[in-house]
Amino acid sequence: MQKPLIFISHITEEREIALALKRLIESSFLGMMDVFVSSDPTSIELGRRWLEQITVALKHCAVEVILASPESVRRPWINFEAGAGWIRDIPVIPLCHSGMVPGKLPSPMSNLQAALATDVASLRLIFPVLAKAIGCANPAVEFDTFVDIVRQFEAITEQSRVVAGKLPTAPPGGLPQHEFDALRSVAEAYVSPRDAAPFHQYREEMNHLGYPNLVAILAVKMLERRGFIESTVIENSDGYGTNEYPGVVITEEGWVWLATNHELLPNIQARPRPTSSSTEPPPAADNDVPF
Repeated sequence: MQKPLIFISHITEEREIALALKRLIESSFLGMMDVFVSSDPTSIELGRRWLEQITVALKHCAVEVILASPESVRRPWINFEAGAGWIRDIPVIPLCHSGMVPGKLPSPMSNLQAALATDVASLRLIFPVLAKAIGCANPAVEFDTFVDIVRQFEAITEQSRVVAGKLPTAPPGGLPQHEFDALRSVAEAYVSPRDAAPFHQYREEMNHLGYPNLVAILAVKMLERRGFIESTVIENSDGYGTNEYPGVVITEEGWVWLATNHELLPNIQARPRPTSSSTEPPPAADNDVPF
């Protein structure tokens, strides 16, 4: 018999909260229900068509939870998923965070009974709805860890918003200036496309551009939320042992964004070719890489 399914609708940048909510639901109900989160590899298997998997989940879910923030409620996909649940007449619960509150939800989402992700009393009202979907008693739930994750998420989001407000207008690519410069700095810190960029080199480049360390770290965090970069550990063997130090890797999505917005990158000035009468070899490029 197939388990009841809970669908958590979210934008990519807010998957941290979606995954935390998934863990909370699964642990509270002891695995008696499945929780679908599109950014979780366990929800969509490798090689499967993601849009079809989302469609199937929307058709069969018993309850839908919408992560509602000032950013997410403007996204067409979130409203599309909320509408799918509305049409099926299943419980659709907006879970507000990052400055969004139930009283500020846009219509028609404002017609749904909503909860606040940092309010324990509000969160407690969600779980009886989930319990009813599987016909079990309401479990005892510890919300402190989940609330802490949401508050940390909100704090970083607010810090990044303040930083972005003090910098020049975002470039046409849509990224705030400090995130754009951070992604470019990570790319420039690469030695080879197959390697990771050492974090200290990235930070030095950001410092050279005038950004303090806090802004450099915030930019990395926000780019991770967008799925443009990932943190990693770089190993370096020097004959005496193996040293490890932090690094950053640009994801496929990040490289695609850079390729799509290549016109925003600094122009590359080609060196003039030597004339046919010249016997001098062409000057070596400063950043020449032998491959």
